[in-house]
Amino acid sequence: MKIMKKNVLFPVACFLMAAPLLTSCHDDVDSSTAENTTIHTYSLVADGANALQQEPATRVLSEDANHKIKSEWGRQDDILAYVVGGVDLHTANYSYITNSNLGGKSNFDGEIASSAALTTNSEIAFLYPGKAAQGNNRTITPVTETEERSSLYHEASDKTQDRVELKLTEQDGTAETIGERFDFQWTKQKPKKVEGKKVDVSLGELKRIVTIWGLRFTDENNRPLENIDSIYISNVKGSDIFDLNSGKYIDKNEEDEVMNIILKPKTGKKFSSKDGNYTYVAFIPGTYTDVVVTAYVGGKVLQRSYDSLNFETGKVYRSDILKMEDTKQKAFVEVQGIKWATGNFIHYEENGQQYWGIAPAQWWISRRAVMLGSNRKEVSSGGILQSSQFESGPEQTTDDVDLFRFGSIEKALSFTGIAGLDVWGKTEISQQISSDGKHGDIAWYYTKDNKRKYRIPTEAELKTLYTTAHVIPAYCYTDKGTVVYGGFFTTNNGERKQLFPTKARRYDKYTNVTALVRANKGLFLPVTGRRSDGVTTIGYRDMTYGLGAYGQYMSSTSALLNWDFLFGPTKWEFSKNAKGQAKAIRPVFIEESSTGSDNTFAPFANIK
Repeated sequence: MKIMKKNVLFPVACFLMAAPLLTSCHDDVDSSTAENTTIHTYSLVADGANALQQEPATRVLSEDANHKIKSEWGRQDDILAYVVGGVDLHTANYSYITNSNLGGKSNFDGEIASSAALTTNSEIAFLYPGKAAQGNNRTITPVTETEERSSLYHEASDKTQDRVELKLTEQDGTAETIGERFDFQWTKQKPKKVEGKKVDVSLGELKRIVTIWGLRFTDENNRPLENIDSIYISNVKGSDIFDLNSGKYIDKNEEDEVMNIILKPKTGKKFSSKDGNYTYVAFIPGTYTDVVVTAYVGGKVLQRSYDSLNFETGKVYRSDILKMEDTKQKAFVEVQGIKWATGNFIHYEENGQQYWGIAPAQWWISRRAVMLGSNRKEVSSGGILQSSQFESGPEQTTDDVDLFRFGSIEKALSFTGIAGLDVWGKTEISQQISSDGKHGDIAWYYTKDNKRKYRIPTEAELKTLYTTAHVIPAYCYTDKGTVVYGGFFTTNNGERKQLFPTKARRYDKYTNVTALVRANKGLFLPVTGRRSDGVTTIGYRDMTYGLGAYGQYMSSTSALLNWDFLFGPTKWEFSKNAKGQAKAIRPVFIEESSTGSDNTFAPFANIK
């Protein structure tokens, strides 16, 4: 195979964002086989003379001193090759062709396996970079289709398939790594000639099937941003399923689509926009709404949000994101017209200070960071720091409470003995307190004299999350670096996305929404479990439990039983449950008044 290396410039696609945030747009971006299957092995030589669809040729990418992207074939550059449209092959590994020449000419050759004899009418799909489908850190994985609940999704396969997952969710921000692992390109061709066991084919045009975005940042004073620890890009597609036969992404498979990307620099490095430097990211093209770009710099979390952005297939974009803003927690997030608090109602005590009110972050659960040993019990040292969602039989303690009984105020910290009897009989307790002050709406009781006032949601309000809002399985990182799993809810203005239940231990179905939560872009409800009547042990919080964990959230509406919203790996229901069960409360915001005060709480000072 011979290929001419061209040095023409690839025009950068310029797009208009909310002015004046985008100010620059450049033109210089450059195992065993299946039973009873006969395997035919051929020597394949690929002629790539016309394979350069555009500049950059998107092979090995690098950036020169003037921040121009250049491209050239790399030594031993691999392209995945797969015979499609015939009998399933299902071998353990894909076939690859390898570049053996450098400079102005390149030849690709290798062996290709097929379950049917190849002819000039056979079709061979090629996917670059081939090395991305090899090793333990691969970004191309064969998958098989699974259908449940009328919802299409795919699972990883240990055999080759004509569908692959393209995973771009974790990158290091460099053009070089994009070229090696994420700059996916595809073509499908028929052999020009088949002579015995030798096959000749022309690659034709390799079509880039991702988009590349170069980013530069300035701080609130419009100075180039330096010492960036990590960058999150939320609500763009970082993972999807690609069909090697059609050359298209699969439709209506939302459970496969991860809508965020994390950029972390190489070990010992930081991202910087000084001296005109760009940080690069590749992702699945599309039109996206509520895109949030977050830069973590030391203790600051700087963000910029966009209502809508369109990224076209195969194009390279460059943007200057100016005057990034440090985020602040708001009083509420609005979903389906309801103003939800930005944290569950909690009681917390530390160093003699006591707090009743809204948690300092949406991801907050009791025992958010516990050192756990191999038996998943707390240890003083030698364990792994995890949230109580991975603790065996976590115990609720009075200094860290996030589960409460219906109508119980005075004895809210009494978990045993008479605890189950200490409930209130009114059918609707939102903003209601008993005449003796011992029972009623605990969220209202502890916030009614504050500037920011909250109450327990009614049955109708809580039910909007069950019946109407978009919801995806999601997780957040806590201030301690532990992970908390839950559901992420946003307003549904069209066809609903409802991706629960997920099955137990299917952690790959959860999306990192830490940056979106920090930007107050949706409602995150942690999987909290519940306490049974009269016990301290928290049940159904354990995300490793085979029958499934769940969040159980209380409404203010009750008869003999309390109306609750339950969701999790194996649960999705709105049901009546015993009032004596202790459950989570996500309050609803009422108002911010000119009177009263919201005192600062020292232990929460550094939690955002």
